[in-house]
Amino acid sequence: MGIKKFEVLKMITDEKKFSELIFDLIHVYDTSDKLAGLLAEEMPEKELQTIKSIAQSDYPLSFSRKQ
Repeated sequence: MGIKKFEVLKMITDEKKFSELIFDLIHVYDTSDKLAGLLAEEMPEKELQTIKSIAQSDYPLSFSRKQ
């Protein structure tokens, strides 16, 4: 089973970037049900690889999972 978009979003450790992403998502997904649907989707492998590449750069993203 893959990783959900919600899990990826939670991995963003920079408060400013996190709030910017949430703010943008709220404008696109204008109901809580639509936003919940997006966050419940699995992250496609290609997109996950892109995010992992970003995490290895200077971007403040952490891939340590909280249990």
